[in-house]
Amino acid sequence: MPSQTFLNLDKEKQNKFMKAATDEFSSHEYNDVSINQIIINAGIPRGSFYMYFKDKDDLFEYIIETNKKMFIEEVLNVLKINTGDLYSSFSDLYDSVVKYISKKNYKIIFKNAFIYFNMHKKTIEKPDNELFLIVKDYIDSSSLRRDEVEFIFGMLLHNLFLGITYGINNNCLTDKDIYLRKLHILCYGIYEK
Repeated sequence: MPSQTFLNLDKEKQNKFMKAATDEFSSHEYNDVSINQIIINAGIPRGSFYMYFKDKDDLFEYIIETNKKMFIEEVLNVLKINTGDLYSSFSDLYDSVVKYISKKNYKIIFKNAFIYFNMHKKTIEKPDNELFLIVKDYIDSSSLRRDEVEFIFGMLLHNLFLGITYGINNNCLTDKDIYLRKLHILCYGIYEK
């Protein structure tokens, strides 16, 4: 996470640095991200980078943390719009996350976060529990097993991330058919009625 030195920079310098970092992480697989390129694009001395962040992992974690706040707000918004219905909410969340990723050109950032960084670095906390605690009061649990609501929410969130990761890997983010089929089974079961 950023040092106090970074946080004390004026907003214009912070934004210029973060734009350079985000552009680099948006353009390259994690292993190919260049701190040197970030430094050049941000127009800062090399030593300044290490006064702001410990390393590339630390910087990437901050980028993810910043976007996680926006994701939490979107989850809350979608749950409110859908009056807590999990099926409708997670269907809509797929669309809003895909729109956000596409608009910001974050396909590679998302891939880095959920394929490389999360699997190999293990420094990003799983969002299930933290997010559930924030949104639990907005979930309509009237027809759910109350003792399993957090577990159910975690499964649906996991399915969302897997669906989007699958879409990114197969270059078909706009095709959510497989995601919806899995969501339907998770919400309504595997047995015929």
